[in-house]
Amino acid sequence: MTIVVLEAIMYLIVLLPFMILLIKERTKEYFIRIGVFCLVFVVYSCAIRLGRAYDSFHIINGNWNWSGKIYGVLCGILCYYVFRKYFKEYDFFTLKQAEGIKQPVWIATIGITVLAVLAWFFAGSGGEWNIETLAFQLILPGLDEEIMFRGVLMGLLLSSLKTKVKYIGNPSNLLIAVLFGFVHAFTLSKEYEVGFNTIYFIQTAFAGYVYGWIAIKSRSIVFPILAHNASNFFGTLAMMVK
Repeated sequence: MTIVVLEAIMYLIVLLPFMILLIKERTKEYFIRIGVFCLVFVVYSCAIRLGRAYDSFHIINGNWNWSGKIYGVLCGILCYYVFRKYFKEYDFFTLKQAEGIKQPVWIATIGITVLAVLAWFFAGSGGEWNIETLAFQLILPGLDEEIMFRGVLMGLLLSSLKTKVKYIGNPSNLLIAVLFGFVHAFTLSKEYEVGFNTIYFIQTAFAGYVYGWIAIKSRSIVFPILAHNASNFFGTLAMMVK
């Protein structure tokens, strides 16, 4: 678990200077929100590894991290109820969608799914038909990660940082997308060797940015969850039938 905490801290060390630079006001209130953001991310990073780090937390057998993702969902829900007072103006935990943006949101949702299918089909190495893999990709990654990244974490940043910066747009969405890319592409081995997959980082950071754009436009994490799970499921399916 030490490696997990170190990984999380390394991601935050890279992003923290940008958060401080782009903070709305240099007051105690806003710095507390940034601190909560860092705390939540470290706790979440540990939660999703519990099943693999400790046998007593391994509740579901399989080739995929079912247990960890379930703990991730529970962690996200718990963090939402504990810390939502810090981002109540950006509370996207609702089924209600913002008015007047349905078509752009649908286009973005379908578009990122199609891009995922094409990318996984042409760049993927192929694979055998596996029901467990399809079931996992259809259900948990989008649910777990969107609750935390586009729900809790982005809510905290949207409440803490400037809403728009010249040339980069909304900095909160960009920083969450970069963090999302780090989580998928950056690794630290037990020997403390750093690994970084540049292509995977670009893919996941771009997808994360689109999911974040959908969340901000719709003011809900419903469509990001749908887009994320659809991208994973149909992308995986495309590799299997390749």
